Amino acid sequence: MMTKIQIVATDLDGTLLNSHLELTDKNKQALRRLKQSGVHVVLCTGRPFNGMAHLIDEIGLDDSDYTISYNGSLVQTCDGQEILHRANLSTSDFKCISDFFGQYGLGVHAMTMTKMFTYNKTIHPLTVREAYLGNLDLTVLQAEEEVPDNIIKLMAVGDPWQLDQAINDFSHAFGEAYSLNKSEAFYLEIMQKGDNKARALQILLEKLRLSSDNLMAFGNNNNDLDMIRLAKIGVAVDNASASLKRESDYVTESNDNDGVAVFLEHYCA
Repeated sequence: MMTKIQIVATDLDGTLLNSHLELTDKNKQALRRLKQSGVHVVLCTGRPFNGMAHLIDEIGLDDSDYTISYNGSLVQTCDGQEILHRANLSTSDFKCISDFFGQYGLGVHAMTMTKMFTYNKTIHPLTVREAYLGNLDLTVLQAEEEVPDNIIKLMAVGDPWQLDQAINDFSHAFGEAYSLNKSEAFYLEIMQKGDNKARALQILLEKLRLSSDNLMAFGNNNNDLDMIRLAKIGVAVDNASASLKRESDYVTESNDNDGVAVFLEHYCA
């Protein structure tokens, strides 16, 4: 079965990485072997590119390899020299959305290639967490200030109950102007319309002159649903959401039991 698979895409948090956000040696070696055999290894995450640069080095990916970050809103080579897709949200988008979610006591931040911005003078703790995990400098803007670079993704963060209420109202107010993805109970990703991991993979498959029949994908959460559906072989880790498991072709061990490596070893045997 692996003979047709020429590209393996894997989510990071909750899938490839364990609960301590670590890449275990077993998973690392499994992906290294894949690359050495000529299979394209693609890290496919909601994180910004800066937040996975250390993993690129650990696995040994190089300028011939590609990454998908910001949940599909940025597709580029691992050295950043070739960009296949990059979203471009405006400061006016950011201000409007920040004001909207602020009514619910929620924080909002914007991510560019290298920085994070918020209009919230009282910085939400989850914004601080995202800046740390994404390895992005955080700037608090004054009301009249604009973001000086392409905004790739916006995030609303806060109490899950308040966030759910706000999402419902946001959908009514803004219709289908953006792609929305609730990647965690306390996170809402607000992206350029049409962006998701599957669309990003389709862009990459076209670049590599491959089809979805050549794709294997690993995931754990509902933001992985589209790419699991796209892939010829969609694999959920055991800690995945029930809906992702239902849509997957296989369920492997959990992220804390090297589920990605376990599955690859079985199908590469």
